[in-house]
Amino acid sequence: MTRGAEDGNPCREENRGRNLFIQIFVDFILLLAVGVPVIVSYNGGIPPFRRGFFCDDNSIKYPYVEDTISDAVLMGVGFTMAFILVIFVEVPRYMSSKLPMAKSRELVICVKSCCVSLLGFAITMGFVQSLKYSVGALRPHFLDVCKPDFSAFNCSQGYISQYTCTETKFSDSILRRSRTSFPSGHAAFSMYIAVYLSLFFEVRCAFWFSRSLKPLMQACLFLFSVLVSVTRVQDHKHHPHDVIAGSILGIIVGLFVFKTLGEKAARSREINLFVPFLRKQDTDSEPRTPTPLLQHDRTSFLRLSSQKNECNGNYSFNKSSSSPSLTNEIICRDGLPV
Repeated sequence: MTRGAEDGNPCREENRGRNLFIQIFVDFILLLAVGVPVIVSYNGGIPPFRRGFFCDDNSIKYPYVEDTISDAVLMGVGFTMAFILVIFVEVPRYMSSKLPMAKSRELVICVKSCCVSLLGFAITMGFVQSLKYSVGALRPHFLDVCKPDFSAFNCSQGYISQYTCTETKFSDSILRRSRTSFPSGHAAFSMYIAVYLSLFFEVRCAFWFSRSLKPLMQACLFLFSVLVSVTRVQDHKHHPHDVIAGSILGIIVGLFVFKTLGEKAARSREINLFVPFLRKQDTDSEPRTPTPLLQHDRTSFLRLSSQKNECNGNYSFNKSSSSPSLTNEIICRDGLPV
């Protein structure tokens, strides 16, 4: 059985569809397994490690400043930008595909790429939250948010591990996050988006009208990440080494996720998605060889074979005839036409 016949086998298509739904279900469970602990820790379900400080540590004496780019704004802008750019790349490819099965392939690649990018985001935030709550590094505005009672301990002792915060104008969420400085989640997320989308563009995007548009888009992604990281230092939310560590983490996760999953999804050549309306068009629009042509070719071959037998194997085509068909006049050995 040929590959084309196997691809058209309803049982094989049903198995592919079932396998696809199983893969989606398992991947969704794994995404929840990674994402739920991240959400719980972010909302205060897990307390961070309680780290002490030195009274003369000037790096944690900065005033508290509101975020230039808040968590909600970063997530909204990051996911919206990624969605728009993926649509910008995938929709022209989908519309330019002539065959319905090619359209189905482009649709599968788009869905797989989006799922892989979400998984990479969950992995990035999983690493960030795990490090934040296990290290418990103090943010630059920690003393301004906490306002510890300095009269309750002796600063000459050096490292202060037992203290009580007295500030009440800040919420418990801000006080808890003042002890989660390392690494920067903003830097990790923005750099992950920049790396993953840049590699995605490199594989999937090709502009025939411009050679500089794609590298310019990739450079803008990294510029966005750098600007986000700079605001975290300016707003006294992170130390410079926190931002550098977050950026490195985002780069590593972006490269790892794309090379292990994203590149395979972007270069996938299997059609594992059964789309009924596309399949119907595919069967209707499949090119077929007209039956009359096959019959004409067969009868011509039989006629030629019979004429060959009558001429005892000595025959030639009449070059003077203007018709190139197989029914040209055949000259026998004695010179008489058949």
